[in-house]
Amino acid sequence: MLPVEPLQSDSNRQRVRAVTVRTLPMMMVCLLLAVFQVQAADTPTKPAGLISTSPGAELWREVRQRDGDVTGTTQVRSPGADVLVNVSGQAWREYRMEELIPKASVAILIVLVVIVVFRLLRGRIRIEGGRSGLRVLRFTTNQRIAHWATAILFVTLGLTGLTLLLGRNLLIPVFGAEGFSMIAGAAKFLHDYLGPVFMFALVWLFILFVRDNVPSPKIDLQWLLKGGGMFGKHVHAPRYNAGEKLWFWLASIGGLAVIISGLVLDFPIFGQTRATMEFYHWVHSVSAVILIVVSFGHIYMGTAALEGTFEVMQTGYCDSNWAREHHDLWYEEVKDSAEPVPGQQARTRREESTGAA
Repeated sequence: MLPVEPLQSDSNRQRVRAVTVRTLPMMMVCLLLAVFQVQAADTPTKPAGLISTSPGAELWREVRQRDGDVTGTTQVRSPGADVLVNVSGQAWREYRMEELIPKASVAILIVLVVIVVFRLLRGRIRIEGGRSGLRVLRFTTNQRIAHWATAILFVTLGLTGLTLLLGRNLLIPVFGAEGFSMIAGAAKFLHDYLGPVFMFALVWLFILFVRDNVPSPKIDLQWLLKGGGMFGKHVHAPRYNAGEKLWFWLASIGGLAVIISGLVLDFPIFGQTRATMEFYHWVHSVSAVILIVVSFGHIYMGTAALEGTFEVMQTGYCDSNWAREHHDLWYEEVKDSAEPVPGQQARTRREESTGAA
């Protein structure tokens, strides 16, 4: 039988041994370098003067405390894309939480307290001469529709806006975080979509009412000095007194500020920067709070304070004695158009027949 040859010849074994001898030192060097790199990564050297157990947090804290936004370079071509840390955004957040919300809450509370005190002191102000049985037209159907459309939108936007501004503190304790998130989501939806509609309603209202709300300096000043007759004898007034004119122009100018700022916030697609959005957010919030606070007085005076006032905007007509008492200069112009209140004659005849019986 022939002998089996070995798998490797002597020459092959010598070549393998030679390669192993040459590569082994190189492998040892690479292994040592890898060990040193791992040790260096595990124990980083702290920069001089930086005493912190978390260098990353300290670095970002120092960045945020710089004056102005920290900007850099980016390939993204959009407003504010180069801002690394938005410092002004944090400043706006702090202003909103620490100043705007507390001041708005105090202002609303003060106005409500004033209205309650006024009600307790004066009660419901009656028509001095009582009902006359005659009425004059004060508002056309077109004017009433414009007023009620604007009023309903204003109240809806005011309530939804206050929900977004004050709801975190007022509603979360009542409905919980999950319940408030649903309420806030619905409020934001209504607020965003009804805002542009309010713009058209306010413009319509302005066109219909501006003519008679032009200031009359002498008459309006006398009315203001006498507090609309609250502090002294009767004071003359045209179709709209000084108080109504002030509210008209405040609502028009303040409403314009709210509308413009709201459109900027509603449609952030025209190159607005973060600074622009923060500024218009401030304008929107402050203007809206002022309008809401003053509107409480307007709503109270137009509904519960004065007898016969609410029905004027409800029906368009006012009692002749009411017109003579509150707007005597205007009543002198329209008194010839006075007409009996529908049903008043029938009620008078029934009362007379009852008395005769």
